[in-house]
Amino acid sequence: MPTKDKTIVLVSTFDTKGQECLYINNLITENGFGVTTIDVGTGVRGKLVFKPDYSREEVVKNAGSSMDEVLELGKVGKEMGIMDIMTRGAIKICQQLHQSGKLDGVISLGGTMGTNLGTTIMRALPFGIPKVMLSTIAASNMRSFVGTSDIIMVPSVADIIGLNNITKTVLTRAAGAVMGMAAASEITASANPLIGTTTLGGTQVCVDRVAKKLGEKGYEFVVFHANGIGGKSMEELIEQSIIKGVFDASPNEVVDHLYGAWSDAGPTRLEVAGLKGIPQLVAAGNLDHIIYDSPDKIPERFKKHYVHRHGPSIFTLRTQKKDMEEIGKVVAEKLNKAKGPTAVLLSLKGISVLDLVDTNFVDHEANYALFQTLKENLRPGIEIKEMDVHINDEAFSDEAAKMMYKLMGGNDT
Repeated sequence: MPTKDKTIVLVSTFDTKGQECLYINNLITENGFGVTTIDVGTGVRGKLVFKPDYSREEVVKNAGSSMDEVLELGKVGKEMGIMDIMTRGAIKICQQLHQSGKLDGVISLGGTMGTNLGTTIMRALPFGIPKVMLSTIAASNMRSFVGTSDIIMVPSVADIIGLNNITKTVLTRAAGAVMGMAAASEITASANPLIGTTTLGGTQVCVDRVAKKLGEKGYEFVVFHANGIGGKSMEELIEQSIIKGVFDASPNEVVDHLYGAWSDAGPTRLEVAGLKGIPQLVAAGNLDHIIYDSPDKIPERFKKHYVHRHGPSIFTLRTQKKDMEEIGKVVAEKLNKAKGPTAVLLSLKGISVLDLVDTNFVDHEANYALFQTLKENLRPGIEIKEMDVHINDEAFSDEAAKMMYKLMGGNDT
């Protein structure tokens, strides 16, 4: 049952969304929850409808700034500078509230700037905390706003201005969402170590088998879709010490970062587990392709590469020998930074499902260039094992499970 023991934090620009924030505040308190309100507005565009728990002055003070600085930035049109101050201050307050057990969910509302403010604050909070953003742009591409966080985006349908049948409905539904999540029973964390793994469809068979085998030995698996967000999400959970080991079956996000492609997961992909010192087993899954979401985005150097079209917006380029040598050097450089137990398992007869379903995709010479480059550049101490099988063959899964178990400290007898 909802009680005052559960507190929802409401963050918004109270000078522009005061009436709407008061409506949400009253809804939440009427349903038996506590509310803590944080004003991230400047006060320039309107008067306060009600007094927030944390005023804009307190927010900027927590950011190490002052309202004088904020107002000066506003005079010269530096809205991004204002946003940076407000988000830093609100993040600090929210993190303090969370650490003291006074934040059980967070809700925000706004347009483009308000969505940027709200989601930036939410992304700084740990996984599992209910996060609801009521936004006028929620029907757009939300990748830059949501990132790797578990934010629920609620489209406002109409602009969030005034109270009417439309805005009252969406405000009520958004408030209901954050209350419902906060009231839900907490998940009891398993005592079993959690292993993170990456996959695209081309390596799913392999991952499923490995997860089953290690599950029988007391490990839990969480699978991340290696689409640019998945790998980043996995590595953020590694940073939070939630994930204790990694089977990186599809590190293809490294390739797409290298060539500015669709599933780019950033410059540190494939480095976090190693620097954290947790066990990691890396396969070459899906390193045989580069993904673009439009033919117009394919660089000139790749115009003659074979393209396998996977759906209306997935153009999968087959990597060639020179590309594979570049990729191998980058992968080796990243793995050489590892501080913990690290191993590489190579499947010599194929590294994705595409070379099984599309004969034009097969390029053993290119794959061989990758394998040789890895062997020549990986530092001593990183085990590298080759198997004359395809990555989706059962023998490969069996060996991957054995190697991962050993890296995690298991001892098969």
